[in-house]
Amino acid sequence: MSDKIEFCKTCTNRSFSSSQGIVCGLTNEKPAFLLKCDDFVRDVKHEKRMADRQAAIEVDDIYDANGKRVPVWRVVLSIIIFILLLVRLIMRLSD
Repeated sequence: MSDKIEFCKTCTNRSFSSSQGIVCGLTNEKPAFLLKCDDFVRDVKHEKRMADRQAAIEVDDIYDANGKRVPVWRVVLSIIIFILLLVRLIMRLSD
């Protein structure tokens, strides 16, 4: 069923029901097709919007050498430690 819902998410005929979630806008029911929907019309605008959103998320992320995402708090903490070390070094050199 989840494969069908993913298929429906990219269709212009999709609709949303508060009780059922994503449904077909033509039948107002969950998808009932077996392999392919005869009424499927690709929603190019929605696909582009989702691709742009994903690209924006990936651009903002920071990754380590192993390709794993680094949490924001860890980056901020590293910057604070670096600044403190830099201030300490400047204070020692000024004496």
